[in-house]
Amino acid sequence: MNPAWAAALSRVSFAEHLQGCRWFGGKAQSLSGVEVLEAISVGDAGCLVLLRVEYTEATAETYLLPMRLAWVDGAEVWTDALEDEKFRAALLEIILEERRLCSATGELVGICSAAFKTQAKEMAEQLPSRVLSVEQSNSSVLYGDRFFLKLYRRLEVGGNPDVELLRYFTERNSFEHVPGYGGAIEFQGAEGGTRVLALLVTNVPNAGTAWTTTLRRLERKNGMGESGPARLLGERTAQMHLALAAGDGPEFTAEAFDDSYRESLRRMMAETTQRMMRLLELRMADLPRQIQAEAARLLRHEDEILQRYASLIDPEVGATRIRIHGDYHLGQVLDTEGDFVIIDFEGEPARPLHERRMKHSPLRDVAGMLRSFDYAAYTVIAKQGGEDAGVLEWTERMSEAFLDAYLRTAHGAAFLPESEMQMRKLLDACLLEKAVYEVCYELNNRPDWAVIPLRGVLRILDESSAG
Repeated sequence: MNPAWAAALSRVSFAEHLQGCRWFGGKAQSLSGVEVLEAISVGDAGCLVLLRVEYTEATAETYLLPMRLAWVDGAEVWTDALEDEKFRAALLEIILEERRLCSATGELVGICSAAFKTQAKEMAEQLPSRVLSVEQSNSSVLYGDRFFLKLYRRLEVGGNPDVELLRYFTERNSFEHVPGYGGAIEFQGAEGGTRVLALLVTNVPNAGTAWTTTLRRLERKNGMGESGPARLLGERTAQMHLALAAGDGPEFTAEAFDDSYRESLRRMMAETTQRMMRLLELRMADLPRQIQAEAARLLRHEDEILQRYASLIDPEVGATRIRIHGDYHLGQVLDTEGDFVIIDFEGEPARPLHERRMKHSPLRDVAGMLRSFDYAAYTVIAKQGGEDAGVLEWTERMSEAFLDAYLRTAHGAAFLPESEMQMRKLLDACLLEKAVYEVCYELNNRPDWAVIPLRGVLRILDESSAG
């Protein structure tokens, strides 16, 4: 890269910079060092910087920063290159022209779908672009009203499930309720290993996510008795799973719940539960006083939670496992005013890549959406400052409508247990696993929200005992 840029980068305090970034997932950890792994020049528009972040008590991570060097009053100043129109245009050109940019340790590679090439030929001029201001774990750019670029911030070596699944839906399956795949940018290391840096998809006009439109209806008490949207969402969810179950090849062919999978699942669930217990102990004093007693109560239920997980690894469960969404909730669904489009197939951000690419029971996605209805209800209750029986009843109605439509649409699919009792046990175990994961996530990222999944875990345990 430009020697002046390389020298200037060596003087940047990246540790301090990262702490102020919304997408940085290591805020709860103690940093022991930050190293520049690579800085890839994107013409004279800026560079893509790969940072290795070391922690004292956690595994190192790699993050991506688009940066641009400017000079102000004779002094060098690094700015966010993504804020520059020229840089955003350069990213799109890398994909469209399938450019290959060499660097010291590898090569940046643009990948373009046939559909995007065809649409690009129709463009008379360069599309205007803007960075979306929505807070999230990645960064997003909108080109005109036609294309949407997601720039991944935390990078891992291996196939990105977001890219894999959207490409599958677009090129190998006719499921239409997802954005169309346009292309990607990868960094291929000289010593092996590929990291996906960006994904390009078609833009989907929408009224917001199902999360935002659901909250609006709840807050206005508008349409609280209507279960139509929940039923339609259940139907679309089942159709997504049926499409994924129809795939072939090693990445998509359905597989059985074999002993090896059961053991890996048992290990993952035990680790997540133990992590939740450690975090509760560490953060107890930081929790609001009114929920500390509930947190203390949950600490006494570790053995019971692990026993409940036995339903997930029961040899009698004869269902198959498939690729799934992996982080399914109302915020991952666009409301297109009359229908839904499902987005963001990366999987749960706190899980390592190999876990996010694993095949699982699709009831894990179902559990995620049911938990999201619970989140929506308690979010509104918190804003209103007290319990609201009507809102809680809404949660039950929406959950029942969603689940009924899902099971009707997916009836007979190999990924559902034949026995209703086994299906219920498997779903309950998935609900518990999801709520435990949510407690860990919220304690690390949004401690004020931890009360929602914490009470969810206790409620699931109480309902099981009552049953």
